Amino acid sequence: MKQIAILVSGSGTNAQKIIEHFANSEKANISVVISDNASAYALTRAQNLGIEALALSRADFRSGARPLAELRKRNIDLVILAGFLSLVPKCLIEAYPDRIINIHPALLPKFGGKGMYGDHVHNAVIAAGEKESGITIHTIDEHFDRGTIIAQFTTPVEEGDTPDSLATKIHALEHAHFPSVIESFVDKITVMDNQKRLLLISNSTTAGEPYLKYPIGNIASFLKGVKEVAFVPYAAVTFSYDAYEAKVQERFDEIGVKVRSIHRDADPAETIRQAEAICVGGGNTFALLKKMHEQGVVEAIREKVEAGTPYVGWSAGSNVCCPTICTTNDMPIVQPASFAAVSAVKFQINPHYLDTHPEGHAGETREQRIQEYIEANDGMWVAGLREGCMLLVENGTMQLIGARPMRMFRRGTETFEVNPGDDLSFLL
Repeated sequence: MKQIAILVSGSGTNAQKIIEHFANSEKANISVVISDNASAYALTRAQNLGIEALALSRADFRSGARPLAELRKRNIDLVILAGFLSLVPKCLIEAYPDRIINIHPALLPKFGGKGMYGDHVHNAVIAAGEKESGITIHTIDEHFDRGTIIAQFTTPVEEGDTPDSLATKIHALEHAHFPSVIESFVDKITVMDNQKRLLLISNSTTAGEPYLKYPIGNIASFLKGVKEVAFVPYAAVTFSYDAYEAKVQERFDEIGVKVRSIHRDADPAETIRQAEAICVGGGNTFALLKKMHEQGVVEAIREKVEAGTPYVGWSAGSNVCCPTICTTNDMPIVQPASFAAVSAVKFQINPHYLDTHPEGHAGETREQRIQEYIEANDGMWVAGLREGCMLLVENGTMQLIGARPMRMFRRGTETFEVNPGDDLSFLL
């Protein structure tokens, strides 16, 4: 069941309609209503309907850290803006790519932007002499009233209409259509999540063995029927992309799969969009993500993964499947445009996780560094994925493969181990 958070600034009539719509749903649950206005009546409506209500300050939303932590704590899958007037912070948009939905009380893109809300937008529609107005339901980006349009519904603007009379028509459209559009979107993301196929490997090589030797059998099973993979070589730093492609091809020859490195193509993102399967190799995670952002590959991979295209990553290639690369072990030798990554999973991975602490070494242990991360990123799970282990995601489930347990970290939760065969649904 998908968990939904509603963000609202005012009365909350739309929030109430959404809560009532999902009251007995087996598809989604309204987990919390959050407002940037402590006196918003929407909070009272939520409490009256048995839904948790939370007020945060506008300063909280400007920074983004607190609302993001509150969403993570509740394992939120989808965020709904139902009359939310603050600009959504960049960190929320990066954490929930294409999973924040807004409703706008006019037809975009014509009547949108900062200040276009309430009577302001209705006055603008009437003053422009429009024959119709309506509502626009859309995903969001960093700008007011932008993003991909999901649905629009219209109503006539009649002679003699006032901002108040037009607002009444618009509210009727909102109440009639917004909840059902959200339900359809929940259906869509449920299908996308259930068809994800990921093989996330901690490390490429076991000590004393050839490159990719230990996981090649798992890779072969995972890529059964695949003839060619699009390979992302951007983590290579001290050797060429050509050499990286050849190194991976040598191992993949054993399973009859051709490796096509995207660095050879003029439009690497298009190569990803056309790929039968995707492989992302290890190396330096910062170099990898920097180039992925520059080439538009992050979004292309996200779209392909959501469409069910198989994805194999090892080391840095597993890191970039996470919401961010903040739990990599690598040195930041370059600066990516953002630490935000593919978000194919909702948790962080620390590959090559080590328990040992060399005698005489005075620096932090791996566990101490992860503890620092979770202290600063409340609500986020971190999986310490030991060498020789991997995570397999398919058919809406996740399993740990390997001979060692995985160590789990989250602020406020005692650190614990999970073993192969244990239930990992809390990470999905």
